[in-house]
Amino acid sequence: MKRRYQTGLMLICIIALATSCNTPRYIYSPSAQNVPVLTKKGDSKIGAVYSTNLTGEEKRDGQIIENRSRGYDLQGAVAITHHFAIQAHHFYRWEKSAGGPDSLTIRYKRNLTEIGLGYYLPINEKKNIFFQFFAGAGLGKFSFTDANKFGTNFHETNIVKIYLQPAILFKSTGSFTSSVSIRASSINYSKIKTNYSVSQLSDFNLDNLNGRGKIFIEPAFTGSFGFKNVPGLRFEFQGGLSFLMARNFIDYRFFNFSAGTWLDIGSLFKKTSE
Repeated sequence: MKRRYQTGLMLICIIALATSCNTPRYIYSPSAQNVPVLTKKGDSKIGAVYSTNLTGEEKRDGQIIENRSRGYDLQGAVAITHHFAIQAHHFYRWEKSAGGPDSLTIRYKRNLTEIGLGYYLPINEKKNIFFQFFAGAGLGKFSFTDANKFGTNFHETNIVKIYLQPAILFKSTGSFTSSVSIRASSINYSKIKTNYSVSQLSDFNLDNLNGRGKIFIEPAFTGSFGFKNVPGLRFEFQGGLSFLMARNFIDYRFFNFSAGTWLDIGSLFKKTSE
């Protein structure tokens, strides 16, 4: 009986070790959140931010893995009335994982374009605190290839994204504005193409992507500031997290930092006319 118990325990340990020795295949990477500073009709935002996971190398299961995510986010928004607004967003990533226990190189490409409709209003008498709520959808494609000593494998899938994004904005007496947002994203995978075997799909947590969408809860903090002499120009930075809300695990990136600049075209025209 004791020998059977020891044998079973050894098998469990071997299986767990084998499972932990796979370099993760990240099936999701969060975008920068588009949180425009809208206070009145005509306010707008058009700009771009550089995004990264701020990671160079990391240690996983005792192995050093190069794990980089880089890309950009193009963002636009305009207040079409004193309470309603529209927004658009394009997300692009190129990512790389190299090394690890299976000594391979994985390269990712991600594209996703979104549009949304929003509502905003001041929530205090001074009108320096605003609530906004955007809802929208997007279409895109995620793909990656991994090259190892046995050959090359690939995985690609179409993406449909649906999101809800409430936020609170705080305007200071100067030119600084900060916001706290929390985005709920439903990611749906379809038309999957791959040359992974059935067992590999299971090993890499890629076998349960079809069907119900994967839900991610994504809080973020955004700060932006400008200059009095150039009222339409603003600089922005943001840090955001992502948490999977599902019983079936998939590998995903959980952090994105972005920084960049954007223009409020309405403010620029107003300054020019003055």
